[in-house]
Formats: sequence, structure tokens, C-alpha cells
Amino acid sequence: MFHPDLHEQDPQAFILKQGWGSVSLDSERGLKELRALYEHLQARILEIIESLDTLRASPEMEIFREVEEDEKVIDRIAAAQREELEKEIEELKAESLEAEQEIEELVGSSPF
Repeated sequence: MFHPDLHEQDPQAFILKQGWGSVSLDSERGLKELRALYEHLQARILEIIESLDTLRASPEMEIFREVEEDEKVIDRIAAAQREELEKEIEELKAESLEAEQEIEELVGSSPF
């Protein structure tokens, strides 16, 4: 857990308590490395926040939220998708029959 008071009073103790080993704050090189680490962590945190925002805005997350409220949502979604697929199958069958009839007219016999 982060304790700002501990960090302000004794940075080295804070570092050790976090299990990071030793970080020298006395040398300019150590401070630059720590600053680079800090900037990297900030960038990574922003990436993760953006990823979470993208996830929260996704259709999958919306379905997840709805399912949390009502488990029957999955059945309704599946039924709607099944209905759409059945409609698409019927449309494709009709197109197939039309194509077969056109081929039959052009060739004089059924291709199948």
C-alpha cells in the first residue's frame, strides 16, 4: 500500500518496503534512471486506462453488463442471431434457385 508520509520522510525506506531493492537517490545517474522508470510507468498506466476505456465501450462489454443484470439475455441474443441466420439461409437458397433456373435456361439442363 502506498504511504505518502513514508515516501516523503524516507524514500529509501519506502523503496525497500516495496521490495524493490536499493535505488540510489544520491547520484545523478540513479535519479535519471528513477525518472525514466517513473515516466515509463506513467505511459504504461495511460495505455492500460485507454485499453480499459476501449473495453468498456465495446459491444461485448455491453452484452456482459446486460447478462449480469439478466441471464436470459444470452438466450434472447442467441434466438435473435439464430433467426437472422435462418433468414439469411432462406435468402441464399432463393438466390441459389434463381441462379439454377438462369443456368438451366442458358444451358438447357440443370447443372446439379
